[in-house]
Amino acid sequence: MTRSWQKSLVTGATMLPVLGLLVLAGQRMSLATFLLGTGVCALVLPSLQRPALALLVASPVLIGLLASASPEAFGHLVTKTQTQLAHFASSPYGQIYNRAAVMIEAHPAMGLGDDAFRHYCRSEEFLRPGPSHLQPDGGGVLVCVQHTHNHVLEAATNSGFPGAALFITMIGSWWLVLGRTARRQVGLSAEEIGWRVGLFGAAVLHEWPLSSQSAFLNMPLGGIAFLLLGAGLAEAVRDLRSDRPDVEETARGALTLSQRPHG
Repeated sequence: MTRSWQKSLVTGATMLPVLGLLVLAGQRMSLATFLLGTGVCALVLPSLQRPALALLVASPVLIGLLASASPEAFGHLVTKTQTQLAHFASSPYGQIYNRAAVMIEAHPAMGLGDDAFRHYCRSEEFLRPGPSHLQPDGGGVLVCVQHTHNHVLEAATNSGFPGAALFITMIGSWWLVLGRTARRQVGLSAEEIGWRVGLFGAAVLHEWPLSSQSAFLNMPLGGIAFLLLGAGLAEAVRDLRSDRPDVEETARGALTLSQRPHG
C-alpha cells in the first residue's frame, strides 16, 4: 500500500466518527457545514480528496441506516428538512428574503443606505406580497428582524444592484487569492499547508450564500472572520514577496515619497 493511500485511510478514519456523530445527532446545519468545508478544502488539498469522496459516499448510507436506528433523528435530519424546503417561501427565512426582494425592487439602483433592512423594513411601501405572493402584506412587521440573514441581500438592500455586484466581486477576489495561496504548497511544512487550507475554507464557509448568515459587520462573528481573512491575505503577501522581492522596496519608496514635505 502506498504512503498516499495510508494517509487517506488515516484521514478518513479520523473524519468518519465525526460524520457519524453529526448524522446520529440529526444536526442538519452542522452536517452540511462539515461536508461543505471538507469538499472546499479538498479542492486545494489533493491528500483530502479521497477521504472527502469517501465521506460523500458514506453520508447517504449512514442517513439511510438512521431511519431504523433513530427514527426521531432521521425525521429531524431528512423529513423536516424536506418539508421546510418544500414550503420555504412561507418559512421565516423565506418571508425575510421576500421582504428584501420587495425593498430591492423598489430601490434597485442606489438601495436604501446602511442597515437598510433594520430601518426601513416596517415602511408601508414595503408591506406587500412581493415575489412569493403568499400574503397581501408580505408577512407584515413580524418579518422585520435586524438583518436579511444573507450578505448578498444585505448588500443589495443597502446599495442596490451595483453595490451587490461590487460585493460579490470583492468576495470572489478574496476566494481567488486565498485559494491560490492554499494551492501553493511547495517548500511549506504540513502545518503551514494546513493553516492556509483552513483559512481558505473558513473564508468560503463564512460567505457561502446558501446559508443563514449574521449581519456582515456583526461582532464577534464578523470580527473573527475578518481576523482569519487578514491572516490569509498575509500569507498571500508572503508569497508575493517571495516571488517579487522588489515589491516591498517599491512600496517602501512610495511611502517615503508620500511623507516628503510639500513645497
